[in-house]
Amino acid sequence: NNPPIYILENGNAMKHGSTLQDSETVEYIQSYIGAVLNAIKNGSDIRGYFVWSMIDLYELLSGYAYSYGMYYVNFSDPNLKR
Repeated sequence: NNPPIYILENGNAMKHGSTLQDSETVEYIQSYIGAVLNAIKNGSDIRGYFVWSMIDLYELLSGYAYSYGMYYVNFSDPNLKR
C-alpha cells in the first residue's frame, strides 16, 4: 500500500525582524525538500509540497511576532501599501 501524500504546510517560525539574511529558513526548507526527494526516490507517492508561507503573514495566535515566509515583509514600514 502506497497512498498519495500531499505535504500541505511546512515552514519555520523565526522571530520577526531578526534579519534579512535568513540562512536558517533557507537551510530548513532545503533539508526538508531533500528529505522529500529521498522519499520519492525510495518509492513514496508524494504528489505535492507547499511551503508555509510565501511571504510573512499574520498568525491568529501570535500576530506579526514571527516570520514564516520565504520573503520578509516589514509590517511597521509606513510606506508599505495596504
